[in-house]
Amino acid sequence: MKKVSISEAKKLFPFLSREKEFNLFIIGDIENAKPDADYMEIFVDGQIEQPRGVLLRYYRNFVIYSPGEMDYKSAAEIVRGFDQATVLSGKACCIDKISPFLRDMINEESTMHFAVLREPLLEENTLPIRRASVEDARKLLDLLDTIEEFHEQDEEAFIASIKDGTTRRYILEKDGKIVSTAASTAETSDLAMIIGVATHKDYRNRGFASKVMSKLCSDLLAEGKTPCLFYDNPKAGKIYNRLGFREIGKWKMLRFK
Repeated sequence: MKKVSISEAKKLFPFLSREKEFNLFIIGDIENAKPDADYMEIFVDGQIEQPRGVLLRYYRNFVIYSPGEMDYKSAAEIVRGFDQATVLSGKACCIDKISPFLRDMINEESTMHFAVLREPLLEENTLPIRRASVEDARKLLDLLDTIEEFHEQDEEAFIASIKDGTTRRYILEKDGKIVSTAASTAETSDLAMIIGVATHKDYRNRGFASKVMSKLCSDLLAEGKTPCLFYDNPKAGKIYNRLGFREIGKWKMLRFK
């Protein structure tokens, strides 16, 4: 596998667009990155005009994609060579093929449902939901730290993504604190990944998550962007299905020791 520049990586778009929903992170990261971004690296297996697979590093996270066979062993060596790697994610079939080469590094493996907003049935917003600013970052991190199923946030990347606009986070405040949130990231010209949907445990079962999600998704749709997401919580899945999300496949994540 060979490393390519961010400007060269744009030649990968026709290849990645064959399954653009599953490649949302890779496409969005390449589209939004500055030419000299040092937090991102792109590696290609084969010729850039006819690649067999792609591996992308974004800060400490890796994403992999191949429609079939690629040099998974070499891709694993690249992940190993970055000693700060925390996560590798991708289509379930790709992760299944690379995981044998990373077995000793893996701390946790999770499989999630990957869904796309196919039939929007969004709720009307009647609450003071707004887009978060950098000044809200600390309160947001405090909220996310209380969510048991969430992993520790990379504070540097979290704050930077709000500051540079690569992640838009919507929040609902009650009693002087943020009680519910949802975010979109890796936005492309026509897609966006929904992440970080959470409500404080003391404010659940009031429909806040549905309202915040509906506001975020409505704004994305108004910009011509279709929301996508992945989930493993059946209760959350019911909410997403009610709002119009439909599953198109499985997504896997490997968390490293």
